Amino acid sequence: MFKQTKQQRAFTMIELLVSATIIILLTAIGLVSFSQASISSRNAKRKADLETLRQALTIYKQDYTYYANSTTVDFDALVTSLYAEEYLSEAALTDPKNVTPYTYQATCTAVSGTNCTKVTLRAVLEPDAETYDIIAL
Repeated sequence: MFKQTKQQRAFTMIELLVSATIIILLTAIGLVSFSQASISSRNAKRKADLETLRQALTIYKQDYTYYANSTTVDFDALVTSLYAEEYLSEAALTDPKNVTPYTYQATCTAVSGTNCTKVTLRAVLEPDAETYDIIAL
């Protein structure tokens, strides 16, 4: 007697738009979190590199009573000489982002005669170019 009709079930346009919006929001939050995590990771590597160099310089100073035999210190030359004398296990400390200008610096901040007795090591951190200093006494 009564004819049964099958109803097709489907999503409405509003349900689809809400679902798409939620997916887009979650993706955006994930990308921002990943970006911040990447920046934090690179900054942590920069700080660890400076600490490694400071420790090598401390051992070097115990052996020679000074850091360098001049009042000027070039970061690359300092790392190379510490590696050559086996105070460092790596031949070069490279910035994790490889940006120019190079973000590591070494400056002689105290001199005794012609020898450098205090070195300030500096890294430029992301994202706002904040400087991070470690002093090797």
